Amino acid sequence: MIITIRPFTGAADIERMIDLAYAFPDQCLRAVDLPYRLASWTLDNPRNASLWEDEAGRLLGFAVIQLPWHSLDTCAHPAAYEAGIEELMLVWATERAQEIADQTRRDLTVYVDVFEEDLDRRAKLAAHGFAPDCPAMIRMSRSLDRVLPMPFLPEGFTLRPIDGMRELHEYVALHRAAFGAADMTVEWRKRTLCMPQYIPELDVVAVAPDGRLAAFCICWLGPRIGEGYIEPLGVHPDFAGLGLGRAVLLEGLWRLQAHGAMTALIDRYEGDEGARVLYESLGFRTHMRTVTYMRCFRGARSMV
Repeated sequence: MIITIRPFTGAADIERMIDLAYAFPDQCLRAVDLPYRLASWTLDNPRNASLWEDEAGRLLGFAVIQLPWHSLDTCAHPAAYEAGIEELMLVWATERAQEIADQTRRDLTVYVDVFEEDLDRRAKLAAHGFAPDCPAMIRMSRSLDRVLPMPFLPEGFTLRPIDGMRELHEYVALHRAAFGAADMTVEWRKRTLCMPQYIPELDVVAVAPDGRLAAFCICWLGPRIGEGYIEPLGVHPDFAGLGLGRAVLLEGLWRLQAHGAMTALIDRYEGDEGARVLYESLGFRTHMRTVTYMRCFRGARSMV
């Protein structure tokens, strides 16, 4: 098998990348929320992603340096592993990460989540200078085959799907406040809404009595039939402690169930006790555990 690399070129590539991840979800840890991740501003610079194809132009794999999360997203066709595609992707990723660090003159730490039992990939990451790091990611699951509890809201609060395009700026402000970071942008949000995999009815917000958006929960239907996924979920700090995270999550689960999902998945990081308590109180249990690897790329410093 002849494998060639080429740069990312735009929207048509995004569609092919999602198709590959959906066809082989076991090869892509982030397959379910990949449309959301590929809408991010990291692809505003095409050099942050590369694609690998065979001699007929069929997509065999891709890798993306996801700057909003400082992470590496990859996926490859199973048949390409014997041809060494994972090695090619890691070589590209380390070279691109170093290039970013040099250009920005700032250190860049890149994280990679890998299935705990995938000893071969863990060894490859170690060979490329990545080391185990904490915290690990825990994927939790809950069956949707029975009646769910009803969401409870404080007096005056309501739940509804967000009006995506009309409430672009309100959502961005809410997301930034919830996570205490400015990574979310209007363009990222707009691209998310335009993804074919985005379902408006699965994008829920809690609205405060004064009309402010107070919490949000976006759900996705996964590549496996009957599988739903929650990402992201957040609460504005002005409304913390009111049970709104639980309420929007339950509303999302109801809506996933109505769309045919039989299982819901959600991720948390090990050590996040607030998330663990919330998810377990709603019937989520550990589905799998990943190990996080990291490598710091030192940025070039100007000579003084």
